[in-house]
Amino acid sequence: MRKGVIVCLGRLRSTSVCGLEKVAVAFATSYPWCEYGGSIPPYSLELLEEAMECKTEVPRLEVETEDSIFEIEFGQIQIEITGRCNMKCEHCRASYQAQLDMPIDQIVKIVRFARQFSPNYKEIILSGGEPLMHRDFASVLIAVRNNGGEFITLTSNGSKLTRKHLDQVEELQFKRFVLSVSLDSLNPERHNTFRGHPGAFRSAVRALQMVAKRNSPTMVASMRSTIQASQIDSMEEMVVFAKNIGCARVSFSAIHPAGRAIERPDLWMTREQKKAFLENLYRLKGAYPDLNITTNDPLKCLLRGVHDIGTENELVFDGCGAAAITFNVNADGTMTPCALLNVPMMNVFPLSISEITDRYRDNPIVRDMLTMNLHGKCGSCNLKYQCGGCRARALVQLGDFLAEDPHCFA
Repeated sequence: MRKGVIVCLGRLRSTSVCGLEKVAVAFATSYPWCEYGGSIPPYSLELLEEAMECKTEVPRLEVETEDSIFEIEFGQIQIEITGRCNMKCEHCRASYQAQLDMPIDQIVKIVRFARQFSPNYKEIILSGGEPLMHRDFASVLIAVRNNGGEFITLTSNGSKLTRKHLDQVEELQFKRFVLSVSLDSLNPERHNTFRGHPGAFRSAVRALQMVAKRNSPTMVASMRSTIQASQIDSMEEMVVFAKNIGCARVSFSAIHPAGRAIERPDLWMTREQKKAFLENLYRLKGAYPDLNITTNDPLKCLLRGVHDIGTENELVFDGCGAAAITFNVNADGTMTPCALLNVPMMNVFPLSISEITDRYRDNPIVRDMLTMNLHGKCGSCNLKYQCGGCRARALVQLGDFLAEDPHCFA
């Protein structure tokens, strides 16, 4: 029944209001460890039970379109707490962001905006830049924890992580804290070159081992691997390595055309390579059921199949939820649909929480994504709510973020 509980998180009922169809909208993969078609890793079972005791009923953000009223419950959100970084990655999506730290009061405001319309068990991603380079990172953690941040993922290159950081995480008693560390090759020289730093490989492995050795039920070592087509056959070797150093999660991603990678099409996978990448990922999920092996690519839905399309007047976002049930805020306050899709929605810094709410509700990008007003074969696809394609790929490769995903192999 535990898998059933997770599926139910994406089901929200609604009724007709004033002649308009009222649609409840939720994020099916509410938990980073949850992916339909796979089992729940052992480290997650107790946390799942705790999460279900959290506040689960919250108001929903109503967005009215021409013929529907959508009720949004936010899934995960991402906050780029700093634009500063000590590495120079070949594919860096944040390479053109301002090199500054986000003020703590602004971080708190963003969290409070999201928490109006999301339960505390929904994930907050703290990213950058290198988030550990925020000049007052300790205060950031305290502020987020005190404002509903119970389930956190910190994305990092690992080079700045110290025992003091991990001590603070334990002291703050997060329900779950995932340290997601970039390790893109088991060849130290290749990883160091890709990340533009001579000690990148050593730092990443050290950081992951530090977390794993804590043997904490609420602290998770997660290896995040951004790979190229030539590495598809090496994915299993990377999974074994991650398992051997104590990781509970491995997240694979192809290189998306964002930031510096926009100018590097040689780093992108082709449609055929993307299919091979995802097929291999699902093979590995079956071969290593004790590890949480994931990907953020929405095209995974083409292989995984339809597991929950909701009932009448229900929508379950299970792929790209950009600007519908998730958002990203850059270090300078610019809100974007996601961290990869550099299309400004607003700047939140000068706004109050109520003003952010009003502008989100009225934003045309939000309405287009809620109605999945997509073009090409994505627009007519019966999986568009479960997949949605990658809007960042559509924008860069086809010039329209609502165009079909150029990597779609359906």
